[in-house]
Amino acid sequence: MGIIDRIILSVYTFVLAFLSLGVVLLGLSLLPLEWVWTSVIYIYGQWEAALVAAVFLMVSVRLLLAGLRSRGERETIVHHSDMGDIHISLDAVKNLVEKTARHVRGVRGVKVRVSHTGQGLAVFIRTVISPESNVPDVSAQIQERVYAYAKNTVGVELADVKILVENIANDFKKQRVE
Repeated sequence: MGIIDRIILSVYTFVLAFLSLGVVLLGLSLLPLEWVWTSVIYIYGQWEAALVAAVFLMVSVRLLLAGLRSRGERETIVHHSDMGDIHISLDAVKNLVEKTARHVRGVRGVKVRVSHTGQGLAVFIRTVISPESNVPDVSAQIQERVYAYAKNTVGVELADVKILVENIANDFKKQRVE
């Protein structure tokens, strides 16, 4: 459940607690019945009240669906051994690829996406490279290192390592003239 859903759930819970308190007070005869009838009569024919009720209905449906939505099992790579199965999540592979790509000389920033394909794991790397670097050389180095490191560390051969150079970083350092 995302942060927006949690905020909506908090507000929703507060309002429902307030309404529940009203029902408890009515049930224990601590709230005069005239107040309730006066409030219901005031709501009748008010489109604003219908709008608020419609919003609460939509929030209810959204929270119901968010609660029912299953967090599917994380995608993993499975290695079988004599003692049992070893599961390595794609997030772990993603972090490994990101760390490896960041350590290539000339790389300023890296964003990685890892996915299963029919042939195996595919890695898509978006990177920012420094202006003094040779883009094809740096890209080839990233591909080689990521491929080798994934094979040696995780034990899986990558089907594809694609690189998109999003930007050439322009680091203008202001030099002080005295």
